Amino acid sequence: MKWIPVLCLAVLLALCVQQEVQKQSVEYTVKGCSQAKFLSDSYEYTDGNLTVYIMRNCCSDEILVEKVGNTYKVIEKDNDGKICKCNCMSAVEIKNAEKDARVVFVDFTGEEKELKNLAGAFCGWSTFASCKSDADCVVGGCSGQVCMGKGEDVVTTCEWRECYDAKKYGMRCACVDGVCQWAQS
Repeated sequence: MKWIPVLCLAVLLALCVQQEVQKQSVEYTVKGCSQAKFLSDSYEYTDGNLTVYIMRNCCSDEILVEKVGNTYKVIEKDNDGKICKCNCMSAVEIKNAEKDARVVFVDFTGEEKELKNLAGAFCGWSTFASCKSDADCVVGGCSGQVCMGKGEDVVTTCEWRECYDAKKYGMRCACVDGVCQWAQS
């Protein structure tokens, strides 16, 4: 009977060690922190690489990527306790990724969210600027991928992706619920 607590502790320790062993090394880079918002956190797989788009706190200290089994975890870290009242969009590029992997974002509070794959989906993003009518909203960005408020200054990279084609996906930039955002036509 006195060996039961020791045995339980040994099993727990073995499980912890096994989980650490399953973590695999991941090569990745984090790009940008622009003050715009995606329709939702998401990812896409292209030529063996994953690009993960996350909305994070402007003042988070670092973004880490871990791979455990078939899951990539993109983890936002706040080490100094200084969190701002702003969010920004970042792209995390994961090299030599598995095509059918699961992708999860863990924000600085520890909340986990499974991300959606953009394959076959519209991938434009919105600034969610305040508006009163559709006339207050305009399409912007180098490739027409941003739905933003009139007069906003949004800077984007100038690459074209098929998923930016609003007409193809039946999307329009409109004032919905008092904010500028992409909506079904």
